Amino acid sequence: MPRGGLKTGTRYLHNLDVSIGVDLNRHGVPGGSLFFYGLANNKSELSSELIGDTQTVSNIDNGEVYRLFEAWFQQEIPNLGYGARYKLGLIDLNSEFDVIETAGLFLNSSHGIGPNFSQTGENGPSIFPSTAPAFLVDVSPADGLRLSAGIFDAVPNNPDRPERHKLSLNEGALLVAEVNYTTSGNLHMGLGAFTYTARFEPLLAPGDPVRGNSGFYGVIEAPLHERLDGWIRVGVANSSINPISHYAGGGLVLSAPFMGRPDDKVGLAVAFVLYGGDNKRLILAGGGSPAGSETEIELTYRFSLGDNLALQPDLQYVINPGGTGAVKNALVLGIRLEIGFGKF
Repeated sequence: MPRGGLKTGTRYLHNLDVSIGVDLNRHGVPGGSLFFYGLANNKSELSSELIGDTQTVSNIDNGEVYRLFEAWFQQEIPNLGYGARYKLGLIDLNSEFDVIETAGLFLNSSHGIGPNFSQTGENGPSIFPSTAPAFLVDVSPADGLRLSAGIFDAVPNNPDRPERHKLSLNEGALLVAEVNYTTSGNLHMGLGAFTYTARFEPLLAPGDPVRGNSGFYGVIEAPLHERLDGWIRVGVANSSINPISHYAGGGLVLSAPFMGRPDDKVGLAVAFVLYGGDNKRLILAGGGSPAGSETEIELTYRFSLGDNLALQPDLQYVINPGGTGAVKNALVLGIRLEIGFGKF
C-alpha cells in the first residue's frame, strides 16, 4: 500500500482451492451430485494491519486457514413438475445467496456478499473462510423466476480458535430467503432477507442480548450495451446490533476492451457503507470523531493469458477507512495472479 491507511507496506496473500464434483447419475442416483471443496490460505492480513477499512480490499484477506470449505449433497426433484432441488451439507452461503455474476471480476470483498450481511453473526455467516452445516431448497415455478430458502448454523466453526473446524447445531440458526427474476433480455432482479434466531448483544447495551439481527438486500444486474454489463446492490441491517446500517454498491464491466483481447475484462466499481448511530456513539464515547461512512473505489483489469492463467492489476482508493475519522484515506495497489487447472 503506497499511501494512507494505518501504515504503508506490502502484503503477499495466497489462496489455494481444490474441488471435486461427483455426478451421481452415473452411480444410480438420478439428479444427484456430491461436491467437496478444500482451501488453504496464508496469514497475511492486509486490511487489519495496513488499511484499517471495514469492507476489506481483498476477498482472500484472512488469517492462516487449511480447511474443508464445502462438502454437500444435492438432489434435483423433477417429479414436482417444475425445476426444484435441495442441498444439504457444508455450504458457502454466498454461492447461493446475494450472488452477482458481473461483480465477480472485482477483488474487494463488498462485491462478493454485501457487507450489511457479511458483518452479521458471532463469526460471520457461512461464507469464506468458515462455512456451517446447512439445508436449502430452490424452486423455479415459472420461466425466469427462482425462489430460494436456506437454514444455516448461526456460528460457523470456532470464533475463539479460528483454525479449528467445528460442527455445532446448538447455537441458533441463520434463516435466509431470496427471490430472483431474470427476463429474456438477461435483466436480473433479486430481493433477499435474512434473520438469526439467536440473541445478540446490542452495541450500546452489552450483557443484555436481544433478538432482531436481521436485514434485507436487493440487486439489479443487466447488460447495458454491447460487451458492457453493470449492477447496483443495496442492503440494510439492524444498526443497534451491527456497526453498518446501510450499504450501496455497483459497478461496470467491459468485456473484450481491445481488439485481439477477447477474454480480457476491465471494470470500475464503488462500495459505500453507512455506519449506524449506535456505532457512532461508541466511537464518540471513546474520544473519536466518527466519519459516519466508508467508500471504496476500485479500478481493475484482468488479462487473460490462456485457459488456465490470468493476471489482474488492481487499484483501490479507500475514503474514511473504518469510519472512525482517525485513519487517513488509503491508496492501495495490488496485482493478482490466477493459475487454474481443469478436469483430470
